[in-house]
Amino acid sequence: PAADGPYRNCSGEQRDAMSPEADRGSAGRVLGICALWAALHSLLATKGFKDFVHQTVGARYRDGLYRLAYNTQAVATLALAARYFLRLPDRDLYRAAPPFSWLLRAAQALSLGVLLSGVRVVGFLDFAGIARLRNLLTGVDSGPEPEAQGPPLDARGAVVEAGAFRFTRHPGNLGALGFFLFLPRMTVNRAVLTAMVALYVILGSMHEEQRLRAAYGAAYERYRRSVSFMVPRPPRG
Repeated sequence: PAADGPYRNCSGEQRDAMSPEADRGSAGRVLGICALWAALHSLLATKGFKDFVHQTVGARYRDGLYRLAYNTQAVATLALAARYFLRLPDRDLYRAAPPFSWLLRAAQALSLGVLLSGVRVVGFLDFAGIARLRNLLTGVDSGPEPEAQGPPLDARGAVVEAGAFRFTRHPGNLGALGFFLFLPRMTVNRAVLTAMVALYVILGSMHEEQRLRAAYGAAYERYRRSVSFMVPRPPRG
């Protein structure tokens, strides 16, 4: 619809005409809620905060509960942010029609497949934190929790290049970004959200690289030299 025509929020409710001021105000709210969520998510992922939890509750409970608690808060705060987002006034930028919308949906499905492939290599139960909770409850010592959710090391001490980790060092972040980039319907708020996701994916991946390099040392350096940071590239040679 035109800028001076009726608009809908993301839940499909039609409202009165959207003024340029309302357009900017709504986009600003999206920017703010994304920045708050990213700041909280990043703070809880830092080694300093994890060390604070370690000192507060001890190694056993920190290693057994932190990953599950981290994922729980991420899902809960994401749900609250999404609820707020869907209530904001919005305006269409474009809406793809078939067959282009089918291609975009297929690209979204492929992006989710990349994300799930990375999770599969890490291990679904390990990624969610359920495996460590189970070990805590059954008294099994599962050792220190990994500093980052990257690919594991094999028996030789080399980084496992399996699944999507053969083509990109951050398949989870790449898959999440692709899901938003290939939305068949793009609105002002969704465009701001996609830009924030892209920024957070890049900065978050760089932060995760630092933790993985500190944890894996030379093994991760060799992996970095052979696999692309984010976007897959043609094999060398």
